[in-house]
Amino acid sequence: MATDRLRALRVMERLREIDTRERATEAASLRARSDTLETEREALLARLSGESRIEGLEGAPYLGRFITSIRSELDRNTREAARLAPELAQAEDRLREAMAEQKTYEILRIATLDRQRKEAARREARDQDMQTILRWQR
Repeated sequence: MATDRLRALRVMERLREIDTRERATEAASLRARSDTLETEREALLARLSGESRIEGLEGAPYLGRFITSIRSELDRNTREAARLAPELAQAEDRLREAMAEQKTYEILRIATLDRQRKEAARREARDQDMQTILRWQR
């Protein structure tokens, strides 16, 4: 029966490990998307500050459209990042919960294994004591 319990705990721990990996993959993809948005934002800001100067009057009409275009891209980027932030937070919460549940099954499995080892050691010590008593009685 103890081995059945240990086997069941191993199975549950393994299932939780698979679930944790799925949650980690989900959180990692959202985090990667968030990092990409931040990199794009920084690149757009660098472009805006670096390319927003004109050298002649003929570039003035294009500069206004360029700045408007960069600003609209920054706004789109900001909206996407704001939409992604709660999803990322939820994914990280789900990952934390999955890891805690996996750790619970691991702790239970280790405790059960430790208990079984202690019981086996007690039984062995008791058997040795009985053998010693039987030898003395002969």
